[in-house]
Amino acid sequence: MEKSLVGPRFPMLVALTAVVGLAVQGCLSDSATGNDFDLTCTIASNRLFSGGVSRDGIPALTDPNLATVQGENFLDDDDRVLGVEVNGAARAYPLPLMWWHEIVNDTLGGENVLVTYCPLTGSGIAFEPNVGGQVRNFAVSGLLFENNLMMFDRQTESLWNQMLLGSQCGPERGTSLQRKPITETTWRHWKNLHPATTVVTYETGVDRAYGAYPYQDYDDPDNPRVQFPTSGFSLRRPPKELNYGIFDGQAAVVFPFGVMEEMGAVAAINDSLNAVPFLVTWVGADSTATAFDRRVNGQELTFSVADSSGLRFVDAETGTTWDIQGSALSGQLAGEKLRMLEDAYVAFWFAWDVYYPALRLVE
Repeated sequence: MEKSLVGPRFPMLVALTAVVGLAVQGCLSDSATGNDFDLTCTIASNRLFSGGVSRDGIPALTDPNLATVQGENFLDDDDRVLGVEVNGAARAYPLPLMWWHEIVNDTLGGENVLVTYCPLTGSGIAFEPNVGGQVRNFAVSGLLFENNLMMFDRQTESLWNQMLLGSQCGPERGTSLQRKPITETTWRHWKNLHPATTVVTYETGVDRAYGAYPYQDYDDPDNPRVQFPTSGFSLRRPPKELNYGIFDGQAAVVFPFGVMEEMGAVAAINDSLNAVPFLVTWVGADSTATAFDRRVNGQELTFSVADSSGLRFVDAETGTTWDIQGSALSGQLAGEKLRMLEDAYVAFWFAWDVYYPALRLVE
């Protein structure tokens, strides 16, 4: 089933150019957009569309300029950010910047990090950009699959779909990218949790209207319009409602923000996906969900909210008190820390339903 409610990417800036590959093998060449890639693919190339911009038409960032909390003066507290922490170092990637760049090649905590955001699917995912012992530099191809970002790496020009978590076309097809934990939250919440965080600034050397959303009313939760033809999706939830999903490559369980809002100001959700028991914490004031493995030293724990104002939780098995970042503060397990799940992120409902049609929806 195809959705007919489609329209151009950057509707205020460019006209739609749809380029459809006619075979699973071949080369997609379009002189109008400059999208020339090897389409020897593990996905049907006739599901690839040009977003109306050439490769690098949306400029990825590499080693971006940074500011500290004390030196930052361009974000509002309610601005949404993607937060990543590696080896104790924290960094925020503002969505008002990611709307315009989509990819940041970065180094954090002594490790290489690839932070990605697709505005058309509302999905922010962090990866390790190391492939076969080589650090890859990623950029925006200008192509989309199921309305989702197709990246390419400059070393091999293979195409990598963000929500398929790896390469589908070119020399690296069949190669996966390892994920890193990521949090979508407000700037206020992130800097409260990480007062020593750095944040990527708008000083990019690129002239963009940072802070201005370039897709008109596209992200209105009830807006069913997608930019390009996509596989069918259900209307069990508003199409552009934000949903927090946990997946294992084959299955997914998805928590709509609207459902979690009804659970109260702070919530602890104990659930599992196949053999992995997990905890999802919810902070309503900042619309923030975070997933942890709720096993410690082989023991499965069950959590509840202990103190909403203090963002504290307690497990039923040992009576240990835990903070919002999964650290045990007092009790039998004091000093332990829950492992944050790397395979969890926020995306629009329609995107989750397209990519994981057999998902379990929590309602």
